[in-house]
Amino acid sequence: MTFSQRNILLNHFFFLSYLALLLVTALELKHTLFFKGVPVVIYSLAVYLSYGFIYLLPSLMITKIVHRILNWRQRGHDLPPAAAGMLYTIAITLTTGTLIILFIDARIFNVFGFHINGFVWNLVTTSGGIESMGSDRVTVFLFVSAILGLILTQIFIFWGLCFISTRNRFAWILQPRKRYLYLLPLFFLLAAGERMMYGVSSLQGYSPILISAQAFPGYVPFTFASIAGKFGFKSHSGNEVNLKLGQGALNYPISHLEIQPPKRPLNIVWLVAESWRWDMLDPEVTPAAWRFAQRSQLFLNHYSGGNSTRMGLFSMFYGLYGPYWFDFLNARRGPVLMDVLRRQNYQMSMYTSAKFTYPEFDKTIFASIQSDLLHENDEGPGWQRDRNNVSDLLKFINQRDKTRPFMTFMFFESPHARYYFPEDSVLRQDYLRDFNYATMDLNHDIQLIKNRYINSCHHLDSQFGRILGFLEKEDLLKNTIVIITGDHGEEFMEKGRWGHGSSFVEEQTRVPLILWIPGTGPHQTDQMTSHLDIAPTILPLLGVHNPPEDYSLGYDLLSKRTRIYTLISDWSRICYVDSHYKKPIALKASGALNNELSTKNDVPIPNDGAFLDTHQKELLELLYELQRFKLK
Repeated sequence: MTFSQRNILLNHFFFLSYLALLLVTALELKHTLFFKGVPVVIYSLAVYLSYGFIYLLPSLMITKIVHRILNWRQRGHDLPPAAAGMLYTIAITLTTGTLIILFIDARIFNVFGFHINGFVWNLVTTSGGIESMGSDRVTVFLFVSAILGLILTQIFIFWGLCFISTRNRFAWILQPRKRYLYLLPLFFLLAAGERMMYGVSSLQGYSPILISAQAFPGYVPFTFASIAGKFGFKSHSGNEVNLKLGQGALNYPISHLEIQPPKRPLNIVWLVAESWRWDMLDPEVTPAAWRFAQRSQLFLNHYSGGNSTRMGLFSMFYGLYGPYWFDFLNARRGPVLMDVLRRQNYQMSMYTSAKFTYPEFDKTIFASIQSDLLHENDEGPGWQRDRNNVSDLLKFINQRDKTRPFMTFMFFESPHARYYFPEDSVLRQDYLRDFNYATMDLNHDIQLIKNRYINSCHHLDSQFGRILGFLEKEDLLKNTIVIITGDHGEEFMEKGRWGHGSSFVEEQTRVPLILWIPGTGPHQTDQMTSHLDIAPTILPLLGVHNPPEDYSLGYDLLSKRTRIYTLISDWSRICYVDSHYKKPIALKASGALNNELSTKNDVPIPNDGAFLDTHQKELLELLYELQRFKLK
């Protein structure tokens, strides 16, 4: 086979691989074409077709370069079988790798609403990360089978082309023609057209196209903001605020802590439930927690500091915004709260039905705690782990040294997907019994999935009841702080997504907060509160006299100060929330999309120009707060 014939064979292979890639990524169009209007359809198809070529371009270029190098080394003679085999292996491997990455990305985006990014990489490379997604062996088997299918498909395509090209009737296949060169102008036209459409949409704040862009992995936005500014036009895209975090070392706490330990120290029981959203604190679903809430401080408009476990727990223990997580992880620095507890000789025992290594709480929140005080239980489904951990927690309290105060923490797994519960906790009989990520149909099964969640929350409540009943029986509530909350919420397609970590809607970010503080009496408030406020509320009760500003960005919930706004974080964005608005803001390039303004209750607002004009003071304050605990 001559160089020219082999080059034509590779062209055919890459064209068929391009068609296979379009099939693999077709799922992305589902997230764009539900918008009505010809412009969105044209834009989505232009991106779909042009980016399909862009995704394969690196593989194509590498293969062609290797082909030319091998041909040059043979000085025009035909390639020996070993060299030809190496060339074909490179082509198949690179195209298959591209297809596999895009296949996995499309499935992740379809379920969770984000593409493969630093979060996903962190997930699959950290101990306990994959398990935290609720994946089972059947799901893994089906995904592995699909990936093997892609590999075999690419091998079959190449083998088929080689086989057909040896038949006389198909000899024309390897004849030199400029078939594919004629397609290049079409690709350039599509790419230029979608660039133009996005730029104009960005300038005008046309949300359907701006939102549609997020469905395509690796999409690079193009705006006319700088050019328009020179001609006096003001852009109203969703991404005008650019907050850059400082790079300095930590300055935490800002001032030396002045502590006078109380004469009668209070114990602390800290209970956090995975994915427990605010409307699941209910007399039917969670009766034990509900009854306890009526006797306690109950916060009805409470937000997590994040839409995922990492940012949610970080914000409640540190009282700091989520983006600080990375600095504290790098520094292996625990929160002031744990420093004070250790200094006051508290007995500690921490329990989780997930992992302390994912997220890396053993290197952040509990970095200063001995590893033998961090107890993980991985026996059985989530509900069984919760029951076992509660038994161990109660045993710890019962066998403690009664001359010293104690602090215990428990992270419950029951309400995490796939939503775990035993038969004796079934509250909703009509639930999805065969819950498999690979076979479920979100549109058809979502209410059945939510019923599973409700049943899991009902089981969660039974474990709350065990702990609260024990504290009541042992007369410990008179000298014990009890904190009951969720790390974040859980959405069931109310706003277009399932799960958490994909957006800042109410369902993913609002959680219950019950505080039992001896001597304060029952109280309910619908004022906005945040996980950021928990540590600044607890530390004064431990004798810390510094103002909360010295070690946190939260408020003491027992003070008269009211919160004007709060901040919620994910892996690459923050979201400003006040009584009227929600405004996501990108902190990294990976978070530059889907940052449209909405009302607090998640109704989209097409033009954010007025918001940006009237909230400059708050946004500048955020910029300061995001750098406040770093050395300049």
